[in-house]
Amino acid sequence: MNKFAVRITGLLAMLTLAMGAHAQSGYEAVSPPVPTEVSEGVEVLEFFWYGCPHCYALHPHIDAWAVRKPANVKFRLVAAPLNSSWTMHSRAYYAAEVLDVLDRFHEPFFDVIHKGRKNMRKEDEVVAFAASLGIDGNAFRDAMNSFATETRLRRALQLADAYRISGVPTVTVNGKYKTSGQLAGGHPQMIKVMEKLIADEGGS
Repeated sequence: MNKFAVRITGLLAMLTLAMGAHAQSGYEAVSPPVPTEVSEGVEVLEFFWYGCPHCYALHPHIDAWAVRKPANVKFRLVAAPLNSSWTMHSRAYYAAEVLDVLDRFHEPFFDVIHKGRKNMRKEDEVVAFAASLGIDGNAFRDAMNSFATETRLRRALQLADAYRISGVPTVTVNGKYKTSGQLAGGHPQMIKVMEKLIADEGGS
């Protein structure tokens, strides 16, 4: 083996060790890093799907963390439809965001799918459910099919592609790292990994 081959082999071994160390720490490095959408502070994103039982299980842990998160941490959900069957739920999320009714819609919609065991895959079902919460059904339907929602859907898919998201829930920290229940070993551990990465990135 020539010197060049030896050097390449050594570099690959070092990279493998570094990736292994990250995985053992409960996260992976994002390469290349993804530009964040905040001018200052730390950006944290959670990629999720309403129909995902693991996302539903993580939900209370994320909610509890969001209450105590550092002031300079900007957290938001990303409802990227990684599968075409997820699209109706993604539209529902972004319609609620466009209408500024997420506080009334988000948790009940999670509950009706997982506790109520309803798929909520049809537009009429979603609109009727929103109306049952006191949200204007016609306005919700219009929002689901609006340009604003389409724009958010496209951006969510772009982010999922940039981060190479293959499953949910996945949380990203400051465009540089991503973690999941599988990487971290569970949802409580996932929150701990997030908090460590946030602190390393200057979250305070």
